[in-house]
Amino acid sequence: MSKRLLIVDGDLVAYRHAAAAESRTIIAKHLDSGREKEFKTRTELKKFLKDKGMEFKTEDYAITDLQHPLDISFALSTVDQAIAKLQEVTWCDDVEIYIGSGKTFRHALALPTPYKDNRADNIRPVHLAAVRSHLRRKYKAKVVDNGLEVDDVVTIRAYECLQNAQEAVLASVDKDSYQCQGIALYNWLAADPKIELIPDVGHLRKDKDTVKGDGLMFLAFQVLAGDAADCYKGYELSKVKYGPTKAMNALKDCTTEQEILKVVISEFKRLYPEAFEYTDCHSVKHDEADWFDMLNLYWQCAYMKRSWDDPSSFMNYAMQRGVNPYE
Repeated sequence: MSKRLLIVDGDLVAYRHAAAAESRTIIAKHLDSGREKEFKTRTELKKFLKDKGMEFKTEDYAITDLQHPLDISFALSTVDQAIAKLQEVTWCDDVEIYIGSGKTFRHALALPTPYKDNRADNIRPVHLAAVRSHLRRKYKAKVVDNGLEVDDVVTIRAYECLQNAQEAVLASVDKDSYQCQGIALYNWLAADPKIELIPDVGHLRKDKDTVKGDGLMFLAFQVLAGDAADCYKGYELSKVKYGPTKAMNALKDCTTEQEILKVVISEFKRLYPEAFEYTDCHSVKHDEADWFDMLNLYWQCAYMKRSWDDPSSFMNYAMQRGVNPYE
């Protein structure tokens, strides 16, 4: 009997547990008066000023972020507990953990806005490097350094197991994992954590101000509506007024993979009815970009690779399901 494998996105585990091992505050210095005061958050500062009948203006304050870490032993012990718990609840015999190492092929894409451009100034937890080292040392976590994201690699490994008839569970809280059709997924932060088999077609649902879902339906939504966390949206260069609600409404009645793909094609044709020029984030000018260029560009952003030689090609994916984008 083959052993059941747990495949873990180590970046998520490392970051969450390193962040949990510290508290943060800010020091707000009023530039004109020189007075300083410590607050838990910027929101608390703004409320403090509002209660005094004062308006917060960014240019009036110098704000310093402070980190207050607990002992490193706390971070490492909670990581060990988390890995043990994941193996226990998923009934997995072995575990593979993957952690990232930097920029990927998506950063080189001809996007108008740089990929993940909003993360440059993020404050990293004090113990993050130590936790990552702990994962490598104790659990033999593998560093992804081939231009792929951890999301890609854990997806590839899950599909390899599926193709080899080996039982595997992908442990991830990343929403991108919900596009992995046919894969067993365990999201330990879900309201009711359990192993879910991701469907082929999938669903979309509104959750407060965001849209969540699974299967091809959710992947198609990401291609059209984009991902604010990763700084891309399929309609960014379009002159058509568009957004997540319109993307969801276009897809919600689809019942097959073929219908979903045809909607994505028709929406991109509507968003980009004529060829156009644009200059990408790498200062490269594109003279004859069209609807299919944009569709494939944003497909490459949203789509997690499913094999080591996966070209992330919308054409390949659609043709394998009997849909020709040019018919």
